[in-house]
Amino acid sequence: AALSLAGCSDDENGNGGNGGNGGSGEGGNPSGGDLTEILFEDGTQIGDGRQEFEIKGDYTLPKGTYLLKGWCYIADGASLTLAPGTIIKGDKAALIVEPGGQLWAKGTQSEPIVFTSEMPAGNRRPGDWGGIILCGRGVNNKGTMQIEGGPRTTHGGSDNADCSGALSYVRCEFAGYPFKEDQEINAITFGSVGSATQIDHVQVSYSNDDSYEWFGGAVNAKYLISYHTWDDDFDTDNGFCGKVQFCLGVRQPRIADTSASNGFES
Repeated sequence: AALSLAGCSDDENGNGGNGGNGGSGEGGNPSGGDLTEILFEDGTQIGDGRQEFEIKGDYTLPKGTYLLKGWCYIADGASLTLAPGTIIKGDKAALIVEPGGQLWAKGTQSEPIVFTSEMPAGNRRPGDWGGIILCGRGVNNKGTMQIEGGPRTTHGGSDNADCSGALSYVRCEFAGYPFKEDQEINAITFGSVGSATQIDHVQVSYSNDDSYEWFGGAVNAKYLISYHTWDDDFDTDNGFCGKVQFCLGVRQPRIADTSASNGFES
């Protein structure tokens, strides 16, 4: 089932179902807050354009195509739910789940949720946007840690059963924008994420740093694909104690990081 997520460089053919009108899609927002609090530019843009934007309530986005602007934080006690088939295009942006926040991105085999570059097909490059960061209150071997890449968020605690939401049938493409020198954000970063978080059937393609990196925590992940990443396919640090199963890494032999790129680094 994981291999069905391939074909990652052309998401334009899947139009998100509502012509890109975001919150104006059919069905409204029956189980969440007022979407005008987080959507701008006629409901197609997540975040108001500032470098840091906070999502502080519970919101459900209908299937659509959205532009992510800046660093969007899902704060403690808040949640963001994405409908299957949703496309999120990053504009040098990152989606950051803080400890106590939750991202529910549960696509399907026929309608994956896609995080990709805002650039048109054919012009997308690794590092066009930041990536996805999940932070929780699980255990690591350093206590409270600052997440790498530049965001404000810290992570760590004593609850290895913590829940940061779900990533299931998700594609993440062209991530890894270097917000500061030598501080790229991985395509998907896990900071002390707990085991109640669901991670399965995820494909990362064309990352400018690692595809997946875990800093402590106990989240389990399975059915993962890493395709033509720049640095490591899978990387675990700081006492990570979860399970990573059923993974596929496809390397491009002509690209690698100067620090040495590995299939699985720990």
